[in-house]
Amino acid sequence: MKYITNTRINVRTIRKIADGEGLTLRNGRVVEYKTGWQVATNGLECRTPEEVSKLIHSPMFRDFCGIWFDNGIYYVDYSRRVTTKKDALTVGAICNQISIYSWSRTRMPKVVYVKK
Repeated sequence: MKYITNTRINVRTIRKIADGEGLTLRNGRVVEYKTGWQVATNGLECRTPEEVSKLIHSPMFRDFCGIWFDNGIYYVDYSRRVTTKKDALTVGAICNQISIYSWSRTRMPKVVYVKK
């Protein structure tokens, strides 16, 4: 695991998320891994960076969470890191997720869609 930021993110960082992009956080700091898969289990929608900041700094998002920005909506999800694609697809299917994310730097595509 590698923390990309040494401090917890703030509203300015959230505003910089481009449409169709996101961040994975652990304890409020941007994190990156070399292997494994990230899969959301459930989440909430937010309309403003301020709402997102308040949510991710609340006690309920202390461990892993992901932020995804799409068409003006921020999606904030609880997430888990698992070691295998099979486990990630299983969790994703159970939790009605659209996709899972690969941490591997060599794997393309990074996003794999979950079959329902």
